[in-house]
Amino acid sequence: MSLSKDRGMSIGKRLLVLFLLGFFLGPIGDYAHVVSQTTGYPQNKFVYYFLTLPFWVPFLFGTGTLLIGFNFPYFDRILGSSKERVGTKSLALVIVGLVFFLGTYMASGFLPLQTGGMLDVVLAALAILIWLALDATWQGILLGVMTAVVAALTEIELIKAGAFFYRERAANFYGVPTWLPWLYFSASVAVGNLGRYLVRPRATAPTVNPQS
Repeated sequence: MSLSKDRGMSIGKRLLVLFLLGFFLGPIGDYAHVVSQTTGYPQNKFVYYFLTLPFWVPFLFGTGTLLIGFNFPYFDRILGSSKERVGTKSLALVIVGLVFFLGTYMASGFLPLQTGGMLDVVLAALAILIWLALDATWQGILLGVMTAVVAALTEIELIKAGAFFYRERAANFYGVPTWLPWLYFSASVAVGNLGRYLVRPRATAPTVNPQS
């Protein structure tokens, strides 16, 4: 008797899970930034608002989560990453990573520390901690840096377009905070591990090996 394995969740299901997770969880962190007076949105500019967030915010987070979680397993293959991350060994560890990231997101808004100073140091330490605990690969560092750069540049362009803004206390580098890359580095670990977990082979029902 042996356990057979399938190839993990189908592409369509992965796309749906990743998008919906970002759609519903991402705005929680974003709303924490609004409440903490870290960011703001121009009022009366967009068609629909929910808790002061424009209608497009959940879709933006859903798309970002999908891009990270769906593509990282393929980037792992390209970069020759065969090591299984600690953070992908169980669903519980995946959830721990996501909760840790969401907590870091909220900390970036509510901690009474200075942007460009101790707040950057604390968020950098948290980002390194989540990487050490749940990833610990050089490929994870590379993907984290890539995510941080692309996402920070995207936010700068959104600010230029007038989609949202950081308050004066946080906008110390081209309209965004210098701690922002560390936040996205944390996201790359947590969401990347979710994407890896969804493609892991799953053990299925036991099969009986016929005896010769």
